[in-house]
Amino acid sequence: MCGPVQGIGAGDWPAALDLAGQLGLGGVLFADPRAVSPSLDRAELRAARQAADERGLFVEAGVGCLGPHGDHAERVAELTAMIGAAVALGCDRFFAYTRTERQRASPPHAEQLAEIQRTLAALRPVLLEHGCRLNVKTHEDLSSDEVIRLVETAGTDVFGVSLDVANLVVRAEDPVEVTRRLAPYVHQTHLEDVALYFTPAGLRRELRPCGDGVLDWTAILDTLVRDAPARHLVFEQHRGQFDTEMFRDDWFDAEPHIRPRELARLVRAAVRCERSAAEQGGRQPVDAASRTDSAGYRAELRRSITHVRSVLVTTSGEQP
Repeated sequence: MCGPVQGIGAGDWPAALDLAGQLGLGGVLFADPRAVSPSLDRAELRAARQAADERGLFVEAGVGCLGPHGDHAERVAELTAMIGAAVALGCDRFFAYTRTERQRASPPHAEQLAEIQRTLAALRPVLLEHGCRLNVKTHEDLSSDEVIRLVETAGTDVFGVSLDVANLVVRAEDPVEVTRRLAPYVHQTHLEDVALYFTPAGLRRELRPCGDGVLDWTAILDTLVRDAPARHLVFEQHRGQFDTEMFRDDWFDAEPHIRPRELARLVRAAVRCERSAAEQGGRQPVDAASRTDSAGYRAELRRSITHVRSVLVTTSGEQP
């Protein structure tokens, strides 16, 4: 996903296409159409897509937030505008994310999910008109069970899943098992690794390049390639860190999806991370400079690319 972390500002889509070419990637995922044209100028959006086509690059995008907070009509209007812009960019599938609150939430989480469901229902005729698909992202605030229910209720003919594997651990879910459960619905992907460490409240997720964390990329990629209708494997880079507060008794009250075996696997992964850190003389956080310097981000991206390609060659016997 190209954006500020790679040193590319909003509207500088030529730089994003250049970076994809330099890294030998097949395309670009923009956070939303405003990353291409801040004013959503249709001519500029079409020009970006034409330039991508001339380079043999695909373009994917997000369309924003599904809520649940704020005015429903305004949210639907904004998402409708973004969908139109994404279509002008040449996209026939795009992702949207959620921002629900779980613990001690008001309104209750179930009501927040109902509001998101209402938004999806309002967008259905828009998607049918354009012949497009909207994919609900596995954001850190939703369990995979909740994502599936949203998509199945809204209709799998025009809705699907945008799988962000790193977010799954925040809800104490095993990314390998969730990928298997969600694979038939997955039309877009966001690939990034995680390290897990203990905190007084539970586990902390820290993001890493693919191959530098605890995720089983052989199992994840094998499932995606074999069972998911996603056309592309897309790398994502950001620094959002979250805690899984499983040492708080009331945390479980808002997490009815918890599967003990999956939670145990995450605890085991955290034990391994802690042990590895101890063997190296103490926990080794990601170098602070790489979090703000675009060259550092690009170096991490190259590591992700190299690792994923090596796994794909091993599992398929073919160069991706």
